[in-house]
Formats: sequence, C-alpha cells, structure tokens
Amino acid sequence: MRRFIRHVLPIALLIVGTAPLGTSASVAVAAPAAASANPAPAVQPGIREWHGGRGMFHLSHRSRIVLEAAESAELSSTAHTFATDLSAITGRTLPVVTATPRADDIALRGRSADTQLGPQGYALDIGDILTAEAAGDTGVFYATQTIEQAIKLDGRHVSVPRGTARDWPDIEQRAQMLDVGRKYFPLSYLKTQIREMAWQKLTTFHLHLTDWSGFRIQLPQFPGLASADSYSPAELRELQDYARTYHVDVVPEIDLPGHSTPLTTYDPTLRFACTSMDRATWPGGERGGWTLDITKQHTRDFVHGLLEDVMPLFDSDYVHVGGDEIGLDDKKNACPELVSYQDARGFDYTGDVFVDFLNSLNEQVRSHGKITEAWAWWNQYGQQSSIAPDRTIVLDDYIDRDPAPLVAQGYTVVAAPEPVLYVSPGFGQKLGDYGYVDIRDTYENYAFPTPAAGGGRVLGYKIARWSDSAEAQSTAFFDHFAHRPLQVMAARTWGSPRAASAWTFLGRADAVGGPPGSSTGYLTALPKAGLTATTDSEETAAEDGRAGNIIDDNPYTTWHTAYSPASAPMPHHVTLDLGADRQLAGFRYLPRQDAAANGRIGAWTFAVSTDGATWRTVARGSFGDDQTEKEIIFSRTPARHVRLTATSAANGLPYAGAAELTLLRPASARVPD
Repeated sequence: MRRFIRHVLPIALLIVGTAPLGTSASVAVAAPAAASANPAPAVQPGIREWHGGRGMFHLSHRSRIVLEAAESAELSSTAHTFATDLSAITGRTLPVVTATPRADDIALRGRSADTQLGPQGYALDIGDILTAEAAGDTGVFYATQTIEQAIKLDGRHVSVPRGTARDWPDIEQRAQMLDVGRKYFPLSYLKTQIREMAWQKLTTFHLHLTDWSGFRIQLPQFPGLASADSYSPAELRELQDYARTYHVDVVPEIDLPGHSTPLTTYDPTLRFACTSMDRATWPGGERGGWTLDITKQHTRDFVHGLLEDVMPLFDSDYVHVGGDEIGLDDKKNACPELVSYQDARGFDYTGDVFVDFLNSLNEQVRSHGKITEAWAWWNQYGQQSSIAPDRTIVLDDYIDRDPAPLVAQGYTVVAAPEPVLYVSPGFGQKLGDYGYVDIRDTYENYAFPTPAAGGGRVLGYKIARWSDSAEAQSTAFFDHFAHRPLQVMAARTWGSPRAASAWTFLGRADAVGGPPGSSTGYLTALPKAGLTATTDSEETAAEDGRAGNIIDDNPYTTWHTAYSPASAPMPHHVTLDLGADRQLAGFRYLPRQDAAANGRIGAWTFAVSTDGATWRTVARGSFGDDQTEKEIIFSRTPARHVRLTATSAANGLPYAGAAELTLLRPASARVPD
C-alpha cells in the first residue's frame, strides 16, 4: 500500500576541601576537584530538562510506592503496573500504599499545576524521596517508564541519580501503524508491540485491519466475511484493555473504497462492472474487485452497516476509513457507470464522487462522537475535484515529505512521509532503499516539522509498517526493519536533546534495552566504548572491511574477511577485548545491511576467555541466510575476551563478516538462564 506511487543546565557547585586520611595537618594538600553534578540518566527518549544533584536515590527494604488519598483511584492501575515492572528489574516488591511519603519512597502525584508539561509531561524531584508529578495519569505513567529505565541502567538495579527533571513531548500523537490486513499478526505479538511502544512513550497503535488478502475482524452480523486468521470481538476487547494499561490508543482502519477485495469477494455485487475501476495497478489489484462501486445505493448501505458494527468494538476517538489508492483520473473517466453517476449528481469531476463518499463516511463517524481519519489521496498526482474533504477529517499525509501544504489548507495532519517513515521490508534491501528507513538521515536531518496555519496543524507522526511482498516472513523479520525507525521517531517526536550522531543515539538506546518482560528487558547492550576488535582476516584494499567496524554502532559499515588478492578458506574469527572482566549473557549478530549477501555467517561458535589464551565455548549454532539481526542468549558468564568464529557462510560463499557485534549483559536482578 502506498509504495508504488511514490523521523545540561549549570547548577551552583559547593566546593569543599578535605585532607585525605593518613596525612598530617601540617602537610599542604591540594583540595580535590569539586564533586560534579549528576548527568541526566541516559533514558530513551532522553529527558528534556535536567538539573543534576549529587549522590543517588536508593531503593531499600522500606521503599514503597506512595499515592495521595485523593488520587489513589486514578493512579492505582499505573502504580501497580509500576510495582510489577520494578519487581522484574530489581527483584524487590514495593507495596503500593496511600500514605505520607518518607525517605526511600517513590511518590506518584497526578495533579501538577505546571501547564507546560501538558497531559503527557511530568516532573521528577529525586532526593531522599523520589517524587514524580504530572497533570494526570498518562504523565505519571510516562514518569514511571523513565524511572524504570534509569534503575535498569544502574549497575545494581536499585539506584537513580539525584536531581530534578521536567520532560514533555513536542508532538501530541506519536504512532505506529501495522498492516495486519495483508499479514495476520497474533494477539500476543500486538501486545508485545504495545508494551514496546509504551516503553518509548509512543501513544497510538493504528491497525490496518483490511486489505486485498484479509479482513481481520470477526463480525457476527457478516458471517463468512472474516478471514480464517482474524480477531474476535473478545480478543479486540482484551487487546484494548491491555493497551489502556500502557496508555496506548488502538485506532482501527477499514480501508474504503479501495483495497476492498475481501468485501467484493464476500458480495460480488459490490464490484464495479468497468475494468478500469475493478482492477488496479497496486499489488493485489490485478485480481479484480479492488474498489467498491460506490455509485450503487446497495454498496453505500453495505458500508454503512459494516461501520456501524465495527465502531462499537473500539474505544478510540478515531476511526480510520482508508480512502487511498483509488484509480487515478484516467481510470475513473474510463468507467461508464462512474461517469453517469457524476453527471446525474451534477458533479464537475469523477473525483468528486469519491470525495463526496468520504464526506458521507465522516458524517456517519461523527454521529458516533468520533473523529474520522483518512489517507490524503484525493488530490495527489493531478487528480481533480471541485469539492474537498471536510476539514474535520484528520488526514494522514504520506506522499509529501513536508506536511505544511496540507496544513495550510486547514487540515489536522498526521504525517507519515514515505521516504522518511515507511517500513516495507518486502522491498528495501539496504538502508535508504524504499521501505528500509535511512535512520541516519531521519535522526540527524529530518526536521519533523510542525507547521500550524489557517486552522490546520500537525497532530502527530507515524511509522507505517507494511507487509507487501513479505506476507510469509516471520514477525522477527518484520521487527528487524521497524526496530530502529521506531526508536528514532520516538526520540525525535518527543523532543529529546539530540545525540552527536545517529550511532551515538543507537548505542544509548541499546544500553537501555527493552521493557520488563521482553528478552531485552533482562539484557542490555554492553557499551562499545573501550572495546577493541581484532581478526584473522579483513578486507582493507577493495573496501573498508576492518574489524573495528563491528563495534562502531553504525550499521552502514562492515567487517568483511579479505577477498583481494584472494580469499582465505574458512574458518574465520573476530575477537573482542572488553578491557576488563564483564558479566555477559548473550550477543547480537547483525549481517551487512548494504544488500550484498557476502559475509553472512552460517555455522558459528561463540567462546569466552578471561586471559585471551584459554577459551571456553558458551554457544554454537547456525544463522539463516538473511539480513536480519540475530540474538543469542546463553547462561551468564564472566569474560574479558570473546570470540565469534565462523565455520561456514550461510550462502556457501567463502567469506565472513558483520555490520555489528553487540554483547549483552544482565540488566535486572532476575535474569533467567
């Protein structure tokens, strides 16, 4: 879909000089440098305003999560979710109480008068008591995610740097769209995505529920319409209840009148008779039945009934009705029944028929007290119309890199620009290809503009994840392509202080890892600063294939074994010196990401050493022949040196290589073997 037409303030320092123990008072001793203020904890998205104190707030056996009596009902769910997460990270179970906070407590307050924080921002005051304050439950929840990440970053998982913080987002709606119409994703996966989104303070989960290959909602009123793989009303209720816990809004999309093959298969009388509108050039359109014949009253009645049954299943204020990839004017004007309908209704253009249909859907959605959302398509690629979509419709602007022109027309816009935020792993083969987000450009250069003019504004930004040409791939395959773009968009749309480079940002994000309960909730990346890499073979003449490229957090660079003047036979190995003994519990292997298959490791062993001479194998296996990052977890073990040995290539070529080798360390008090 939409892929072929082508995101430390200074404080006063107190200086105290003291003589070291064991020195004579008569001996002149230089005063040590003043203790510096704590830097902001490197959470993601990063904190906007931080004033560092000195020392640490520590959880103890007496620590509690404290609510005020007047707010206990509103904040109870967030407080208990917080307690569960802290237990996973710290191994400590903190009781949730209504009381006066005391030293070592975490106090949650939801009635802040700080208007700049808005409904999603929060403030932290970290001293003897850690106080999180916001204007309501959502801001308090986001504060708990920051606290959890800060504790996770602490080596003993019990402390947070003292200081004060104020943090709020630049952009109201920070969204992910997932194409479950073309590919069914199980409910468990959708829940995983919701938890990951909340960890990154993303607000909105847009589900593209219908497309040519599937209708994913079971509706008793339309027996036989739903695909074999689909969601029952009970499952959708369960999903939204889970999402509410994590302050994520689930927005449904029923794509109309294009992308409607399941509907026209269910009821063939909904089809256009003319070939120009019945078929389409987009994937799946060659099958026919692509666009509903909205010149028929029967079709309009069918759609009205369908939406009447879908809307009550969802809590969101938004209902997405699609509206994209309808045949362009040459296709519309070649359809006799469409032209006749245009003339009978007195419209100037055939395009007016579809704008009028969209406006009628908007009237229906608004009658339920909800807001219509649609893809901005009606005027793209020279399409003509004499009427426009109603200004109450929120438009997803995906073709334009800059949403300003659409905003200037008075529309509220959610921007999902194809070149910047489209994730289509069935197409892009290297970073920067169509559908494979150029994370360097998105993080370092894209402005995420938020124009406001003529009553229009930017409501949000959205990563759009499409399943075209990858329907049979695993969820892990899809996650590989979406993982980094979601992190980048989350940081940029929140308004976090920008890291020096995309690679610095990615390293910090890896150090935080994922939320409690996920595999990366128990593990985080060992920072690569201070690591050194050596290898038995590297290419340095024909390309930059140095071993050091695997520890630069830059997926655009690669270690590659020598092939000039001739390649050496397998096995090959790369060795990392960690600089000191570390506790490890896994690693990630990222093959090269430039569309070349050279260097993809097949069979491998992973060994550790404390002296660089005696090695012990802790894992072995074989990687598949694709470009996705692979994660290997093993029982925690001490190591000063690690060695990845490639005994074969995944594709039979005589090379080994990697874009990145990332070591994983325990990141919570409870790390399962």
